[in-house]
Amino acid sequence: MEIAAGIVRLCSESLCFETILQKLFVGYGLEMNLEQYALVGSTVRSYLSWLLDKEQLEICFQDGMLLWKRKVVKI
Repeated sequence: MEIAAGIVRLCSESLCFETILQKLFVGYGLEMNLEQYALVGSTVRSYLSWLLDKEQLEICFQDGMLLWKRKVVKI
């Protein structure tokens, strides 16, 4: 849940997957290599999909890129 909450916090601004992944790697002090990119990248994509299903994130397309953003709850 900590990682999911961190992803939602990161997405306070619209971000592409690569930027989200980079910020997570830096934030957790991980070293990027091909194996880590594939493994952690797959996990982060799963988190993003789950957060989208839970309506905590939304997507938009801008300049040909898929961007992730925290969903604003309207009361």
